[in-house]
Amino acid sequence: MLRKLSFRSRLLFTFWGVLLLALLLPSLYYRQILSADIEADTRANAIGELNSVFWLASREQPFKSTASLQEWCKALGDQLGIRITFVARDGKVIADSKVAFPRVSAMDNHANRPEIIQAYKKELGTSSRYSKTLGRHLIYAARRIDERGVIPSGVIRVAVPFSEVRKRLDHLSKNLILIFVLTFSATIFLSYLLVRQLEIPIQRMIRAAEAIESGDYRERIRRYPGREFSPLAQAINQMAERIELHIKTITGQKQQLEAILNGMSEGVMVLDSNGKIKTTNRALAKIIPSLPASIGRRPLEVIRSHELQQACDQILAGGHAGESQPFKLEISLDMGLIFDVNIVQFRDMEATIGAIVVFHDISELKRLEKVRQDFVANVSHELRTPLTSIKGYAETLLVEGDESSDSNRDFLQIILKHANHMSNMVDDLLQLARLEARQKLPEPAAVDAIAVLNSAWKACGALAKEKEVRLENFLPEEGVQVRADSEQLEQVFRNLLENAMKYGQSGCTVSVLCDVGPEVATFQVLDDGPGIPKQYQLRIFERFFRAEKDRPNSDGSTGLGLAICRHIIQNYGGKIWLESPPPGKTEGSAFYFTLPIVLEES
Repeated sequence: MLRKLSFRSRLLFTFWGVLLLALLLPSLYYRQILSADIEADTRANAIGELNSVFWLASREQPFKSTASLQEWCKALGDQLGIRITFVARDGKVIADSKVAFPRVSAMDNHANRPEIIQAYKKELGTSSRYSKTLGRHLIYAARRIDERGVIPSGVIRVAVPFSEVRKRLDHLSKNLILIFVLTFSATIFLSYLLVRQLEIPIQRMIRAAEAIESGDYRERIRRYPGREFSPLAQAINQMAERIELHIKTITGQKQQLEAILNGMSEGVMVLDSNGKIKTTNRALAKIIPSLPASIGRRPLEVIRSHELQQACDQILAGGHAGESQPFKLEISLDMGLIFDVNIVQFRDMEATIGAIVVFHDISELKRLEKVRQDFVANVSHELRTPLTSIKGYAETLLVEGDESSDSNRDFLQIILKHANHMSNMVDDLLQLARLEARQKLPEPAAVDAIAVLNSAWKACGALAKEKEVRLENFLPEEGVQVRADSEQLEQVFRNLLENAMKYGQSGCTVSVLCDVGPEVATFQVLDDGPGIPKQYQLRIFERFFRAEKDRPNSDGSTGLGLAICRHIIQNYGGKIWLESPPPGKTEGSAFYFTLPIVLEES
């Protein structure tokens, strides 16, 4: 019940209850003590009067009759203001100072009166009760008396009035009750005023706290009830100052972040833990005009790309190492827009997973790349016909020409050599264009890598014999079944083996190793040549790139072999990279590439 009341009401009711007990209990206690003391004093007075009457009765001459005894009792009782009664052994009243003599014999038998019973047992007895005869409350004191004249053996008893004393006690109790009521009322009023005075500053503190809670952090507590509330007021003021400072810092950081996001040319989308769009920046709103009205919706409802939605779901489900590296994909939208999308995972203060999606518009790059690919393919195609003609005429002149004209034959051989080189370059450019466009790609099938490696080595036989290069084949004897095209895989091996022999020393060894994993096989082509400098390793797979630019191209290389290898491997879901020098060595190069293995059907 008290829990439903306010703190002020509970405080007042508790204080009033304690005050009530503090005033009531001592009053009742002292009234009880005072009543007992007054009764004890009256009882002692009655005993004193009894002893006096007993002494006077013992000294008095023997009474001649019971009438003279009655007169003596009445005269002495009136003088002392008490009641004197003589009671025989059998309980019969002989004389009574407050009863007329003719009525004495008609009085009740007093043998069963408590004070008389006690007098016979202990010689002296007392009791307190209401007297029907006199209609008052009396205290009785009785004492045994021996037979003396007309006085038989029995008890002499006196009765002292107790009503006056009780009246005084009742009057005193009424005064105590009045004082108690006045004191309690005054205390209630004063305590209410005190609590009211205490409540006003507390209400100010509450209003200040509510203002801080509602966002008005400039509110401060200037006045408080007393020193006891000073730590609380200072704590609330300090809390408000710190919150205001933190809010300013957070607001500044938020404004900076919004400025950075809106200043980015890339589109940014933030997803919450439920995969719903939480916020976007201005660049993405320009790309997708309906995006600002799509807050709280899933990406698929705004951007029609199932690949993007699946990637976001995978990141939010923790199925990708999104915190260590971003998830990358490329999506195409309407109007020819192409985006390179990076998705990264993040966690907030409550460890809730969210995602940041960054859209980089690569439409123009893709268009230019397509233009370049088309240009290379068209130019290569157009160059093939004249180069074929030049090569044919040069070969004809060499076969049917004048044997004596050595200078002409030298010129024709040079023309034929460069025509062959340009023809190979055109063929490689056309093949590279088809690989980049993914046109006419053969379906991947189960290929034995050992058989393909042996075929590639035979194709390199002339160069290996010329350079005296030896092949070390460390592939597993049982074979390695990978998913690829045998001709294109042979071209990869041949290009890597030719590079190892061309740039290696005469009499060197080329090693081919393989590490078969649960899903992919990793091949390694290792040579002991001079290696490739670090600054060129990231560009080694670019077309026409040469690490030694000043070195003449006397080996007939087109500069497209590694670029072709990269596209072949990527088209079959693998990766290719370089380490120079290889781990544990100081020179040489190691080319690695991966291909998916053929899994056994269970």
